[in-house]
Amino acid sequence: MQEWPTENIEALGGDILRDFCEASAILEEQFSRFDESGTLSDSILRAAVGKSWDKGLLWRLKDKAHNLFRREENPPPADSLLDWSIGYIFHECRKLLENVHLDRHYAPKLKMFAQNLPDPETANEFAELADIHEDIVRTMRISILRVRSLTANARKFFCRHFAGRSSHLRLARFLYDENELARRVFGDDYGAFIKSVYGDEEETLYITAARSLLQSARFDRAREALDAALRINPSSREALEMLKALQNEN
Repeated sequence: MQEWPTENIEALGGDILRDFCEASAILEEQFSRFDESGTLSDSILRAAVGKSWDKGLLWRLKDKAHNLFRREENPPPADSLLDWSIGYIFHECRKLLENVHLDRHYAPKLKMFAQNLPDPETANEFAELADIHEDIVRTMRISILRVRSLTANARKFFCRHFAGRSSHLRLARFLYDENELARRVFGDDYGAFIKSVYGDEEETLYITAARSLLQSARFDRAREALDAALRINPSSREALEMLKALQNEN
């Protein structure tokens, strides 16, 4: 098996976390809509899933996870379970999308038939059709519960996958640039996730993000990241030295 460069593994891992958070936010917004109104957006779900020749966010996420976590013959259990969870989320959403289509395009016709009461000869058959539609709605609820459960477990597997990887540039850059998204998706698990990566030195997140920003020549943003690190730990030698070097260069 050909070894991957570390930077390729880190880049792909960071992209997977970013895509997972973006997909989770989209799905939870739809699921909250379903909780309130019993409806889902066919177009939003369809764009998230995509097609084989035009893959959506969920499809690309699934492919990236398979590509990263299946490169080893015996990957860590948490990586295998994370890969499994992401794949299951994708396929569950494909099933959900099909049921949304049935609910959107077939249910109205059934309601229209109901307005014109069926004749006695078709009453029994009509009742069976109504039961079938109710099964579709129940299946949608089950799919949503399943995806929510899978997403919650995936967050925990991400904690284990990234544990101790405090020098991971792509991870730190995502957590800094898209912190609001990460906090929203991880919710109560956010603190545990940050602690699993950075331990008791949360300032390392901002120092590592500053390194990534410096590589991109984004000096103002790097300075802001270092200021954030020093607000957490004013005596951080590493942050002070980086900030001094940055000021000297300018």
